Amino acid sequence: MSISVTILRIPDALYLLILMWVIQGTQTLLGFEFGSYGIMPRTLDGLWHILLAPFIHHGIWHLLGNSIPFLLLGWLIQSKERVLFWEVTLLLTIVGGLGTWGFGSSGYHAGASGVVFGYWAYLLADAYYSRSAKNILLATVTACLYGGLIISLLDFRPHISWVGHASGMVAGILVAKLANGVKAKSV
Repeated sequence: MSISVTILRIPDALYLLILMWVIQGTQTLLGFEFGSYGIMPRTLDGLWHILLAPFIHHGIWHLLGNSIPFLLLGWLIQSKERVLFWEVTLLLTIVGGLGTWGFGSSGYHAGASGVVFGYWAYLLADAYYSRSAKNILLATVTACLYGGLIISLLDFRPHISWVGHASGMVAGILVAKLANGVKAKSV
């Protein structure tokens, strides 16, 4: 499938983003609070909530901050291959979530920023490991759009999940390395 056809398709990340907004809208309009479904490090419930955490945000500003990078970086991954978007998203959620669960501070960690950091790192690392012209182009676009994301790893404010961001970034690098190691063995 050519990249031009993929560009015209609605990005699957949009469907996940709509789900995040529906959840946030439910919290806001009905007064529910789903924050306790985030990752609580080193607890059994927190372990089970790894798959839920990216969809739950601690307020509308939190979700607004994640929305555009989630959509754009997810779309860049999907422009490579649709199934790749879903595989990368699931692996980033699990691996990054496990890092947050294992090393995070006590308190609920929620939001899509770990996945955003994972997408970002995946796109950059995939270019490094594959050395393909297409992946280098996608990494260049990623670096131009969100090169400053690396600076937010230095944000240690108590309400920011630094470990969630760092775990997502490490997960993105590991997923890219794994994907390229599998490709190399299958060739």
